[in-house]
This record gives sequence, C-alpha cells and structure tokens, in this order.
Amino acid sequence: MKEIYIIPKKNLHFPKDINTLYLGDIFEIYPEKEKENIKNIKIEEFKEIREDYHIIPLGKVINKIKDSDNNIKINLMDNKDIMINFRNDKKDKTLIIRVIMVCIVLFLGASMAIVNFHSDVNMGESHKVLYRLIMGKENGNLAFLQIPYSLGIALGVAVFYNKIIPNYSKSEPSPLELEVETYKSEIESYIINTSNKNKE
Repeated sequence: MKEIYIIPKKNLHFPKDINTLYLGDIFEIYPEKEKENIKNIKIEEFKEIREDYHIIPLGKVINKIKDSDNNIKINLMDNKDIMINFRNDKKDKTLIIRVIMVCIVLFLGASMAIVNFHSDVNMGESHKVLYRLIMGKENGNLAFLQIPYSLGIALGVAVFYNKIIPNYSKSEPSPLELEVETYKSEIESYIINTSNKNKE
C-alpha cells in the first residue's frame, strides 16, 4: 500500500474567477514520487463564488483521494478543516481614502492618549524637577528637555516595532506582525468552528 503525507498550505488565497481547486493547490504532498500521481485530484469545483471564503472539510479531501486510488494510506499533518480565501482582483478605488481616514483617527487617538497620560502623571512638574536637578536652578526654558523627550517617544515606538534597524526587522517579526498573525489564526479557527456547528 502506498503511503502519503499531506500538509495544508498556509494563507490560501485564490481569485474569485477560479473554477477548480486541486489537491496540489491546497496541500503540500510527500513523498515527492507520489505527488505527481495525486496532485491533480479535483477537490472542489465552483460555478459562482459570492463569499469571501470557503471551508473544505478534511473528510471530503480523504474521500476524493480514496476515490482516485483506494490503495493509499493518508497521513494528515493537521486535523483542521481547510479555509480558503477568495480575493477580488478589481482595483479598490477607495483604498487610499480609507487608509488616510484610519491614519487620521489613529493619530488623533494616540495624541489624546499621550496628552491625557502626561496630564495624569503631571509630566510638566516632573520636567521642572529634572531641570532643577540638572541645571541647579528653578526656572528656565524646559524645551531642551521636552524636545528630546518627544523625539524619544517616537524613536522608542519605532524601535519597539522593529522599524529602525533594517536587517534586524527583516529577520525577526515585530510585535505588531505577531499580533496580526495571531488575529488571523483566531479568525480562521472561529470561522471553521462556526461552519462545523452550522452543519450539525
């Protein structure tokens, strides 16, 4: 009996005008010598795609492979159903406007958060204390403390998100990228679980 190992591919995106999905489109197949024999097994056929995603049950995949060749032992490296996403290749004319609007909202929100934080902790008084400790006098121009402090906040955020050192930022994901990846994974798990509950 032949033995194969199939591993679901990550981040599956296909155009909405796709007609057929094959086993090789959604799975890595091992060993290589068996890949050529089964990679073109039809898993799903579409007439009209209206949704942005589609769930393919693993049981359906197993049945399709067995229908093609019953003399195969299938080893699944992941027991979750497969979620595929459909992308719309039409140009989004409002993308730039939406990005600008989100940036404005984030900028205003972050500004208010920083202002409120400094008001709560009385940062102005703290700068006066630092000025007195450094310069040895009470009153003076606090700009030489406040300007580096403001620049330091921006620099600290950029360093935190790995956007200052190019080589380092390429080799290691930033906290934001990790959060986005975790969010995508949770969304996918939720959609798959919800789909399974609806079938029940």
